[in-house]
Amino acid sequence: MKNITLISDWKLKDPYVGMFKGRLCSLIPDISIFDISHSIELFNTEQTAFIMKSSFSSFPENTLHIILSNVSLSEKNLPVLAGHRGHFFLGEDNGVFSLMFGSDSNDKAIQYADNEKQNIFTEKVLEMAKWFFENDLATHTVEYPQFKRKLKVEPDYNPENKIITGKISYIDSCCNAVTDIPISMFKEAGRNRKFTAMISNRKHLKITRYHEFYNPEEDEVFFVFNRLGYLEITMFQGNIAVLGNLMVGDTVEIKFD
Repeated sequence: MKNITLISDWKLKDPYVGMFKGRLCSLIPDISIFDISHSIELFNTEQTAFIMKSSFSSFPENTLHIILSNVSLSEKNLPVLAGHRGHFFLGEDNGVFSLMFGSDSNDKAIQYADNEKQNIFTEKVLEMAKWFFENDLATHTVEYPQFKRKLKVEPDYNPENKIITGKISYIDSCCNAVTDIPISMFKEAGRNRKFTAMISNRKHLKITRYHEFYNPEEDEVFFVFNRLGYLEITMFQGNIAVLGNLMVGDTVEIKFD
């Protein structure tokens, strides 16, 4: 099967996502195209990496994931194709690869070789996607030695103080706030103990409960186990990000009793 996913900060008001998908269908017969998201915050590489890293494994191995967030449309920029855990990722190396794979990743990558063509970046991405499915990459690419590194602050658990510190990584379309704190970290650190969570300096907003699923009987703000594998801050049908003025980058601190 020829599976392609797309993620971008292009939004859907303009025709550009549809035009790009049309070009893919014209160049590559019998492909299936899946949209991850086109609502990434403009130029937000960290958010792109978070969502892509959390979602790619839902697809079959050998899927090609095309990343079009925070990319330059200049004809001088050259796309990079990287393999990771049986999947392939095609986009601009603006730091997104190191954020997805880890800054010390040894994953192999190749780069578009011919910079004499005056095609804009997206046209080169389309060409590489075509070569990928035709098994014709070797004659058009060169080895890409090292990803650009971008610093990422990982969530941390301090066992001495019994505190997890993370941040809000994403506000979804229902105005829930998805953190970068893995459910596994929360379970291992908490061990079913009581806790109090604070969001940055918002003293009026405290979280003391969690549920594995959305709970319509809960009338307070609570954590829910998000399907991406992270803690999510929510309030049943409450638009908590708006009501609580929550923003991407806000610090989340969970202190256990």
